[in-house]
Amino acid sequence: MARYLSVEDAAAAGITFLHEPEAQRFAVYHADGAGKRLAGEAHYSFPRDGVIDFDHTLVDPAYRGTGLSGLLAHEAVTSELAQTNAVVASCWFIEGYLAKHPGLVRSAE
Repeated sequence: MARYLSVEDAAAAGITFLHEPEAQRFAVYHADGAGKRLAGEAHYSFPRDGVIDFDHTLVDPAYRGTGLSGLLAHEAVTSELAQTNAVVASCWFIEGYLAKHPGLVRSAE
């Protein structure tokens, strides 16, 4: 499978990133000859007013090593939702992503 370095690279391969507020997640889908399937998600919750917690991130094992996890994390933490709330990450992957990219979000203390 290919390695995706940007959302545009992924889009060229039929991969889309969507915010699905009704499911409280950012999702990544892959469209191919078999249809559109969920390839991963970054789930969030609101533990208190003005705070968003990214609590679960999962990418289908078939997409591991492609860069989709990092792109999904970036889409989630740079979204308007994350920019208008303080961010905590109880998910180890998002926590690690934020540690590698300090300054992307306002953290909750």
